[in-house]
Amino acid sequence: MIANYKLVKLKSMYQVMVNKVRPDFRVFVDLLYGFGRNVDTEGNSCPVNSRTWTDLYIKDRESADPPIEIYQRDRNSGLFEVESASAELMELAAIYLFESCGKSMLFNNQPIYDDEKSKLQNKYSLELQRARRSIWHKSSNDNPYPNIS
Repeated sequence: MIANYKLVKLKSMYQVMVNKVRPDFRVFVDLLYGFGRNVDTEGNSCPVNSRTWTDLYIKDRESADPPIEIYQRDRNSGLFEVESASAELMELAAIYLFESCGKSMLFNNQPIYDDEKSKLQNKYSLELQRARRSIWHKSSNDNPYPNIS
């Protein structure tokens, strides 16, 4: 977890066992808030288009929404925790992390089975579709900013 930030610690959190490279962190901005949103971010995505980041913090500047954090629990583990005071942001980020690079998903250390994952995917179908269309999937070391001609 990023130590510089003070999130309200919740008794609930999602966990995703990641077994592939992560998407460019900017896809999460598009997923959670929409294209071109003004946000504060912090983390260890270096270079900016990294697919191996392990800490991510996002706070929307255009709303009163609470921040969200996604971070690797242990350095040698593929287990990522997703925390926010907003249940919706937490669910959305967790289901997308699972969909894009996850092997399994937990809520409060309890497995989430396929029917619950499907319910989350249906609930957030518009947001997930928006993330799938994100330009940041095209970022690379040769072109970290594919939206700039």
